[in-house]
Amino acid sequence: MSAQNYETLAVVIREKKVPRLMACALILFLGSLSAVPEKAQAGTDVYLGTAGNFQIVSGAATTLGASLNGPDASNITSSAPAVADLRSAIATISALSATAVPADLGGSTFTPGAYISTAAVAMTTNVILDGKNSCDSKFIFITPAAMNTTAGISITLINGAKASNVYWVAGGAITIAASSLLAGNFLSAAAITVGAGSTLNGRFMALQAVTVGASVSFMGFPIEGCSAPAGGLSISVPEIASTRELQAGETVTIELGSVVVTDRRGITTGASWDVSTVSQGVRNSSGNILGGEQFSYSLREITFTAGTILVTHAPPNMSTLSEVLSAREGFASNSATWIPVITIVVPADQAGGTYSGTIVHSVF
Repeated sequence: MSAQNYETLAVVIREKKVPRLMACALILFLGSLSAVPEKAQAGTDVYLGTAGNFQIVSGAATTLGASLNGPDASNITSSAPAVADLRSAIATISALSATAVPADLGGSTFTPGAYISTAAVAMTTNVILDGKNSCDSKFIFITPAAMNTTAGISITLINGAKASNVYWVAGGAITIAASSLLAGNFLSAAAITVGAGSTLNGRFMALQAVTVGASVSFMGFPIEGCSAPAGGLSISVPEIASTRELQAGETVTIELGSVVVTDRRGITTGASWDVSTVSQGVRNSSGNILGGEQFSYSLREITFTAGTILVTHAPPNMSTLSEVLSAREGFASNSATWIPVITIVVPADQAGGTYSGTIVHSVF
């Protein structure tokens, strides 16, 4: 996966005092994700939203031990938008279809895929993640319970596997014993505790507290991912702001600035790609949600390179990652541009407040 960027403020819907109706403010951020087409992987793409801008996210206190090697203070947050996006990410990943594995992952080598254990996950000995010579390979480990390691274990990445594409997701607490060598994004719906002398190539992200022991080392941030391939496939989203009023019980339609897909892979015939979108983590500081089922996406003013065949799709809502545009029969370098039209049906009983969330565009 070559890039994940959360752009400047895209939409601001300001609060308005309305008799007998509760008014809301809504802030939508735009994100883009691009990759070489790999349809088998598309269902397990994970979007951290604004939480992905940080190395430590906690919904409560963050406690750092003495003599740490990093992280930079600017990479630590307990902000409401980041925590809301983390909560959304945990829910999305936890709902993925996954292969059942034993509770103890120790001593195993895993190839790309999503794995789940209904019992608490342990790593009592070393774990190896084999990327199969693809830096886009993804590894997702899920448990609704706790996750812990034995002291001194290591998570080793081989054959192109990248820490940015590894996710450890627990419904309970994550406890890392001392002197562990870690790789990946550790997401907990509870708390995370990290033992002294451990090393992390990745992120610690918890809805409750994050406690880091003494002499823990954090490798560089942002986390190393795939380099953007020369002549690759990319998508860009607008850097614009648009203002609308939002009232409970109404339907609002918002036109955004142009989205552009550029295909420079140089495929001589039959080049194809697919664009998907999803609305994520739209909620206010009180935890009230404006769900993706209230959002819909359509395309206006589509232009594209001659010789490319485009097919538009109309998913019923934006609650899950869904295709909105597909290209077929392109060749050499090709591109497409369109204006996204977002329709929001606001429930009549929607609570007031300032809502924020992310609309992600991805291309494969």
